[in-house]
Amino acid sequence: MRIHRVVLPIFLLTVFALVAATSQTATPAAAATTSIQTPTPPAVKEIELTAKKYEFSMKKVEVPLNTVVRFKITALDREHGFEVEDVKDSCIEIPKGETKTFEYKATKAGTFKFKCCHFCGLGHSGMKGELIVK
Repeated sequence: MRIHRVVLPIFLLTVFALVAATSQTATPAAAATTSIQTPTPPAVKEIELTAKKYEFSMKKVEVPLNTVVRFKITALDREHGFEVEDVKDSCIEIPKGETKTFEYKATKAGTFKFKCCHFCGLGHSGMKGELIVK
């Protein structure tokens, strides 16, 4: 009989604690305030460039940080190339009269040089520009 006097109150306290804990975590208000945040996709900025006789149509391109820069480059007079320096395997060749697309994810602030990566004549080495990420 003594065991029942001890066990019954402990059992009742345990049940009461479980019911109280369950009711606090399952309230509709708590469920309503919980939200799943999905990451927003980065903004895309399209830049149209032309490449002709030792120059790109823009020498400086400025974009905000965390932007996908989509370069659309058209070679007007002969075959040219486009490359962002220090980006592995970024050189694309652009045949005369065609437009090629190159995407760059601007995830780091700074100034990044781009250049023609296909020899196009004596002035080829001066065919450069800058991508400025702010």
